[in-house]
Amino acid sequence: MITFLIAMAVIVAFAAFVAHYSGPAGSSNIIDRDVQRLQADLSAMHGRTTNI
Repeated sequence: MITFLIAMAVIVAFAAFVAHYSGPAGSSNIIDRDVQRLQADLSAMHGRTTNI
């Protein structure tokens, strides 16, 4: 039983390590237009509030 728990802990730790240090799944060359639009809107809103 203890061997099983140690093996599971090693597998979970390895999965967490890989998930933390690797990029997201899929193609990294895809440009997310919604995120760009949201960032532009937030930057514009922030710019309006700092000029007051």
